[in-house]
Amino acid sequence: MTPNDFETLKASKDKVVRIDTLDGETLIAKVLLVSEEDEDVVFELISTTHEGQYEKFDQQPAYAIDFKKIKSVESIAERRANY
Repeated sequence: MTPNDFETLKASKDKVVRIDTLDGETLIAKVLLVSEEDEDVVFELISTTHEGQYEKFDQQPAYAIDFKKIKSVESIAERRANY
């Protein structure tokens, strides 16, 4: 994750982002919390390319991912504006 990716995450609280992980997963997620202290992001999962990793719930649960597992971050709003 680059410093720019980190800034994108911080600016995306309560917004939807695309997160690409180092293991090849692509997440579409709503950012709930970016913790510099814990070096992770807490998010609501909207979609993923690795659905088998996540349990199915009636309500939308929150998940966390460590900064060190993130390859890149892109704001969905910025992405759409570029089309």
